[in-house]
Amino acid sequence: MTQDTAQDFYNQGLAKTKAGDRYGAVQLFSNAIATNAEFAEAYYQRGLILFDLGDRQGAINDYEQALKIKPDFLDVYIARSMTKLAIADIVAAQADIAQALEINPKSAITHQLLGLTYKQQNQIEKAIATYKKAASLFLELRDEENCRRCIESYKSLEALLPPSTEQILANVRQKIDQSEYTNALIDLNWLLQIEPQNARAFCLRGLVLGKLGDITGAMKDLNQAQFLEPHNPEIRIGRGKIRVEIGDAQGAIAEFNDLLREYPSNSAIYRDRAQAYLKLKDYRTAIEDFSRSLAIDNQNPQLYCDRAEARYDFGDLKGAIDDYQQAANIWFKQSVTDRYSYALNRINLWQSELEKQTKDAKRQQDKAAATVDLMQMPSLELQQRLLALVGGNMAIAQRLIDIAKQDHPNMPEVWYWQKVIFDLESDRQ
Repeated sequence: MTQDTAQDFYNQGLAKTKAGDRYGAVQLFSNAIATNAEFAEAYYQRGLILFDLGDRQGAINDYEQALKIKPDFLDVYIARSMTKLAIADIVAAQADIAQALEINPKSAITHQLLGLTYKQQNQIEKAIATYKKAASLFLELRDEENCRRCIESYKSLEALLPPSTEQILANVRQKIDQSEYTNALIDLNWLLQIEPQNARAFCLRGLVLGKLGDITGAMKDLNQAQFLEPHNPEIRIGRGKIRVEIGDAQGAIAEFNDLLREYPSNSAIYRDRAQAYLKLKDYRTAIEDFSRSLAIDNQNPQLYCDRAEARYDFGDLKGAIDDYQQAANIWFKQSVTDRYSYALNRINLWQSELEKQTKDAKRQQDKAAATVDLMQMPSLELQQRLLALVGGNMAIAQRLIDIAKQDHPNMPEVWYWQKVIFDLESDRQ
């Protein structure tokens, strides 16, 4: 009977809470506890309302009573950790969070709270990782609102992080691709002050210095990079590129030949050796190397563009257009609109040139054919001689020529006219 009465007080307390009557709810939950001192849920619900009313210590006391009765009460650990956070006791909050995660390692809200504690302790990377975990768990629960909140939390924290070495190097490579060599050099100088033993940074700075015309500085940086990582193929490729920059294309080709014996499936080496052959104006061999590179990496649009330029210089205008079309297709799929537009402009320009070439070639062929026809036709004098022999009757003359063609096929036109004239003149004699 006492237990039923306690449950009635508890249910009425929940109704008061829902109606917004917090003081009335506190009284009813207190009645439930007075009736049944082992009613853990009543302590928990009263603790929640005391927290809302600003009585932090009263809430903590109720949570502690609930946990004495029910030590594995997950929601109470979560609620107490939130209360500890409210009074800035982060260590105690993390202890409750640890207990909650031991009970349920997949509790999304617990991971969210843990992320908050890491954020307050300025442990940004840990906070980001924990918020990502919470977002994933909320997504499994189809709780889109809390998932979005966690994503917003870690996104804002990511903006506070300094760029990683990998991000810096990736940005530098992008700047090099866009010919922003001075900006790339500034980034690399800064990175090497922080990481003076970074071989990849030395290698990239060597390439940039080479582009800027500082060949001595470029070779010095590449030598340092090779000293730091003697077996790194990227550094040796860089040395080959610098040789191309300083006009030593043959030396670069020798360097790339050595590399290809060790790394025969490295697309970049074939590409760079092709660039060296272009310096020597050996377009055919360059095209072959670009083709080998594409056989390994056929989704690289820039490779198609490089081969297109080589084909254009070689005189293969149609092949050049086909290559730019391949590049345009890839950039379209990747939604790289500026490069896609560039490729289309190149195609249109060369298509017009190809059409002009085709028309010029047709005119030349027609002209040559007409010249051949004129050379095969009998002279006016020869025609007049034959017409005089047949009394000016062109039909008879043509009939005699046709007979001669049947009797003697595959002879020049003039020969038939001369043959008919000779036969007619011989008969008259």
